[in-house]
Amino acid sequence: MYSYYKIEKNQIRESSEEDYNWLVVKHGNEEEKKELLTLFDLPEDIFIGSDEPEEVSRLEHLRDTKLNNPFLYTLIDLSSNHQERIEKRLEPVTFILSKGLMITYVSRESNLVERLIEKHGSELRHFEDIIAFATLMIYTHYINGLKEIKKQIDQLDAAARKTTENNELFNLADTERDMVYLDHTLKDQNLTVNHLMERKEFLDKLDNESLVYDIKLRQKFANKLVTIYRDLLETIGGLFSDMMDNNLNHLMKYLDSAALVVAVPSLIAGLWGINTGGLPGKDNTIGTILVFGLAVLVGILTAVYLSKKDFSKTK
Repeated sequence: MYSYYKIEKNQIRESSEEDYNWLVVKHGNEEEKKELLTLFDLPEDIFIGSDEPEEVSRLEHLRDTKLNNPFLYTLIDLSSNHQERIEKRLEPVTFILSKGLMITYVSRESNLVERLIEKHGSELRHFEDIIAFATLMIYTHYINGLKEIKKQIDQLDAAARKTTENNELFNLADTERDMVYLDHTLKDQNLTVNHLMERKEFLDKLDNESLVYDIKLRQKFANKLVTIYRDLLETIGGLFSDMMDNNLNHLMKYLDSAALVVAVPSLIAGLWGINTGGLPGKDNTIGTILVFGLAVLVGILTAVYLSKKDFSKTK
């Protein structure tokens, strides 16, 4: 789907196919993609992966096109739909900037352009403003998404201290999976943004030092959150493992104690069951009762001793 905008006299407005300088393509079908490739003589592989979460963030100059000195700038946005899996939330955004025309390609679910115009419409005076503010918003989306993950981490930390149920382990695995995607996506994206911020021509046209500072600040903040949260997840994973080992040790201690409690009476009963002479109570009519009572008493005493003994202490 095509949307047409016109930026002139430091203002942005919706326009038509006959009069535009900003073309927004929202999840174009194959025919629309081919039409774009033919219309502007773009590389055939330019939109490969443009709808995939594994798309590579990049900044590159395009050659042999009908556009005037174009370069391509691709970032991966993060949607606010926390119910979706991380693959569905990662939305590639591609800007093709040239003199006099900019093309933006977004996925079907993306509302980045609409939110960008709604929030910063009065500040979008040039194409460079659009790209810079879009970059700022994308990092803001990552920060908000990471803060939601922090809530999950806190819940996992509390659960790790109380239980080792499978559901909590599955939640831990899902959260770690999300962090892996975010970590690798941001690392890849940071290089692209840093390269853009080093382009003197872009910065001169942008002419907004405070905006550049805000982008770099949110970039550092997002990277710091990713590092902290991955370390926290690693710690929580270790806590789950330690808790399971500790519970297993307690179980083995109880099983060994139970086996010892049963073994002592069994030993006494076995000794009196030897078919030889000389055993006390052999000819006594209540000998069986006495042996049984002795076995039970010894078993009880063994159980009491084991329950009070602290085996964690060593001399």
